[in-house]
Amino acid sequence: MENIDDLPKRLIKSELQRRGLKVKDLVERLKPYGEDLTELSFNNKMSRGGFNAVFFLKCMKALGVKNLNLEI
Repeated sequence: MENIDDLPKRLIKSELQRRGLKVKDLVERLKPYGEDLTELSFNNKMSRGGFNAVFFLKCMKALGVKNLNLEI
């Protein structure tokens, strides 16, 4: 069975890759949503994987994701 705890992290990484963006780009795009992160703090948050749904949705919005289809 797939580890569902890693799903948000994998989705963020795949959207970054799909759009040809780097972490520094996402960090800048998150600022208008109230997330004042450095690349290091973002990477730490991703490696811990314990962020909440609001942070995940902010990332999706900052990346320009319009629709999110989850198969869980």
